[in-house]
Amino acid sequence: MPSHLTRVVFRSIIANKPVLYRGCLQRTSRPRIAFQHGSCVITHSQRRTFLNLFKPERFVKPADLPTGLGKMMEYQQMVSIKARPPPPEEVAKAFVAFVSRNRTKNEDNHIQTALLSFKYLQEHPRRDGKPWLTLPQLRQTMAQLTREPDVPGNAHLSLARLVHDEIKRRRDAASDDVLAQNQQEYKNTDCIQFIRLLCQNGATVEARQLLQSVYTGDEVSSKQNKEGWVYVIKGFAREDSRDELVKSVKKLRELSIPFTPKIQKVLVRYFVKKGDLEQAKRWYIEPVEHQSKAVEPSEGSHSAILTGCALAGDHAFGQKVIANLLKDMPSKLEWDAIFLWSAAIGKGVDEVERMMKVMVRRSEELQKKTGQEVIRPDIDTINTLVEFAISRKDPYTAERYIALGERWGIPPSAKTFVMQMDYRLAANDIDGARTAYFGLQGEKIQEENAPAVNKLVQAMCNAKRYPFDDIMAIVDDLQERRLPFTPETVACLCLQHLRRGEAYDSADLLQTHAHHFSLKQRAYIRDQLVGFCQDRQNSTAEAWDTYSIIHNVFKETPREIRTKLMNEFFGRKRSDMGCHAFFHMRQNDNPDARATSDTYVHAFTGFARCKDAESLELVHNQLKLDLDTELDTRMRNALMLAYAAIGQNQRALEFWSEIVASKEGPTYNSIAIAFRSCEGMPFGDYFAKPIWQRLKEMDIEIDKEIFTAYLGALARNGLHDEALKMVATVKDEYGFAPDLFIVGNWFNATINVERQTKIEEWCKEHYPAAWAELEALGHFVTMEGFGYKQFNFNRELNP
Repeated sequence: MPSHLTRVVFRSIIANKPVLYRGCLQRTSRPRIAFQHGSCVITHSQRRTFLNLFKPERFVKPADLPTGLGKMMEYQQMVSIKARPPPPEEVAKAFVAFVSRNRTKNEDNHIQTALLSFKYLQEHPRRDGKPWLTLPQLRQTMAQLTREPDVPGNAHLSLARLVHDEIKRRRDAASDDVLAQNQQEYKNTDCIQFIRLLCQNGATVEARQLLQSVYTGDEVSSKQNKEGWVYVIKGFAREDSRDELVKSVKKLRELSIPFTPKIQKVLVRYFVKKGDLEQAKRWYIEPVEHQSKAVEPSEGSHSAILTGCALAGDHAFGQKVIANLLKDMPSKLEWDAIFLWSAAIGKGVDEVERMMKVMVRRSEELQKKTGQEVIRPDIDTINTLVEFAISRKDPYTAERYIALGERWGIPPSAKTFVMQMDYRLAANDIDGARTAYFGLQGEKIQEENAPAVNKLVQAMCNAKRYPFDDIMAIVDDLQERRLPFTPETVACLCLQHLRRGEAYDSADLLQTHAHHFSLKQRAYIRDQLVGFCQDRQNSTAEAWDTYSIIHNVFKETPREIRTKLMNEFFGRKRSDMGCHAFFHMRQNDNPDARATSDTYVHAFTGFARCKDAESLELVHNQLKLDLDTELDTRMRNALMLAYAAIGQNQRALEFWSEIVASKEGPTYNSIAIAFRSCEGMPFGDYFAKPIWQRLKEMDIEIDKEIFTAYLGALARNGLHDEALKMVATVKDEYGFAPDLFIVGNWFNATINVERQTKIEEWCKEHYPAAWAELEALGHFVTMEGFGYKQFNFNRELNP
């Protein structure tokens, strides 16, 4: 039997009429950004113009993902929705491509995806039983993990352990003739690399145990063992584990491992940072050796101990260090430490310059005797002093040190310009920072210098007084040099594009950079865009474009934030957009973003406030098909509220009957909403009075909200005298006096001009204060000025 839909379609075609269906989920209320298969197109309502025929379509760039990550993310998604994963050979190829890149930072979420893929490859070996990854590829994976991410996590350590166990398993499974060779190769490279990874990721105790178990006997004095202990010492300092740090140094003594300048520098710097100068001094005076020879402490130890003495006011020990350095002709780095000490104890720039002249004079005298090269201050000397001045938050002195370098003919380096930008931005001197940036452009900018340029871009964006082209000139320079963008910079630039109506450019920027950030960094960018959506100074069109970007680029956006955005569109009286946002959650594969009963409640409440019958019908039908969501009292409250708002009060009271018959029963909100439903229907008092009588019979405590809801039902249905009597006796009977809430609801529920006048007279006589508050809210008159008065009073109820 042909369906009714088929007949409707063919009749419309024959009559040359469009097929219209108001429940279409894909209806478009306005142009919007739509992402499909990594690209983005603008979808419009059905309309054509002659000029659009020659206008090229604009597409958003595809997502710029690290090599190989796309296929591994596909596998991760298939697992999450319990679908068929890609073949292991494709995942293996993607994994190899991912770990074969040039050593770049891999954020925790990227490594987590690689971790799942590695487990998949282990569980599904090749048909011949051999593993998908070769031993060199496993070692390449370990090398890739040594680059520390911006936001540390647990995935690096988990993957490193799995790869290390796989390397050990293959080593042990080797034949006897190659076993010894494999074991030696493991000790020379694999083990020490794993120890380094353990120390970088907060597992230094495990690293120390492994180090002691692998390198025994004669191997204790090996180069690898000594290198491993340096990693262990640095690891405990990084973890701020003081007891384990000291315990490890004692273990070094027991194993007769020399106390090297590297280890000493770590200890001195650690205790200076902790403010324990006595321990720092103890390790500074500890004898150090290098290649079985006694040597002096390193320049890093000198600088650390002198800075610590200056900060703690221990000038006596600092002078001893200086006197020891001046016994012989100090090296260039030792002179830098002396200058730093002078600055730290309060000597000015002029005094430091005199000391520099002394250094040069002594060096020239020594050259005449020995022919040794003359030591002169260089840019490293100036940078050390500038860095110290910045640490003291003294930009004026930092500028004087830079001027000192210019007097000595020392041109600034990239580091000098970067520090200059930092302290000028800290003083909110954006123009001065721009000047320093122009100097930096002539230098080779390294990756470690990029954060300062990023801060300049952020400051110019936030200042809102610099031309957009000036900002983009710096951004283009960053892109040409292939320097990394920080999340803060990406967020600022996205907002700049959105304020200019350039949604495509904002999406392009995110597609280029956002997928290289960690989840925490991505969340920062997303939150900035959410804030832009919630700012009512921005138009609804801009808010919708921003939401489209959030939905498509930040797929991990949790349900709570998506619900906020949905409610934002309800607050803007665009329930059609809120309906789209709801269906995005309804159809989401991510369990953390999928719509729940609470989401349905927010949606029905929004439809009630916008009085949108069409969207209400759509979502209610989806609720009937949703097997994971059950109707409870709060859900029925929301449905009752929504149907009452669109005028289907009889349907709303059907939900009240369901609530009364349910095991959970009604709440106080249910009763208030039921009275509101009675308020909007003819002869609603015949339904409201039995409910009120039952409440009285069951001795239910009547609060202000229930009283006011029943009062509104009486007033709307013309029972003015009963309503007036209730208000007059409310204080004696229920204990609360008429206030703004009661008077406002009573007046707005009354739709008769004559009775509104009587209410106004009565309130002015008996409760003038409450009436004055109500009048202060302002009002409007219905029917284009010829109807009844309505105050700007919020009568919304919550489910």
